[in-house]
Amino acid sequence: MAGIPIRKRGAPLEMSPGRRIAVLVLETFLYIVWLGSLAGVALIAAPAAFAHAPAEVAGAIVGASLRALTVVAWICGGLTLVIWLARIRREGRMALLGALLVAATDYAQWSIAPRMDAIVEAVHGPLASLPQDDVRRTTFDALHRRSTGIYGAVLVFGFAAAALAAARRPADRR
Repeated sequence: MAGIPIRKRGAPLEMSPGRRIAVLVLETFLYIVWLGSLAGVALIAAPAAFAHAPAEVAGAIVGASLRALTVVAWICGGLTLVIWLARIRREGRMALLGALLVAATDYAQWSIAPRMDAIVEAVHGPLASLPQDDVRRTTFDALHRRSTGIYGAVLVFGFAAAALAAARRPADRR
């Protein structure tokens, strides 16, 4: 195949300066959308929903927001992971971190959230009406704490990954 340069296995992927800038802009945009969405739900939407709506309605709104956030995480996290994998020799740890962030989001959405939803559906009325020591309420509260911790960790480690990506020297951004 004349005219098609073939890269040696393990050789860095060479990009033109314009393409490199476009990839960096895309990577930054993906961080902004992904982490901004998570921060928006956690720091704005959830507190506002619970402050102005009955707990059942607020929980439904926040649950729907988190389900939508999972789609955003798949898209933004997946594309970011592809960018990191293209630079795997230099950014293997970043690729691993990206995979862990997406996996943590998936765990919260597909393992914890369904169990919380099942408890809410099984209780005919607000969870707050259950006694504090009711097993359904204590289980829900434990799952909620776990979910909050996971999303908090995704947010913190996501911002750390974004900061590390932004702090790279321009010569490292190939």
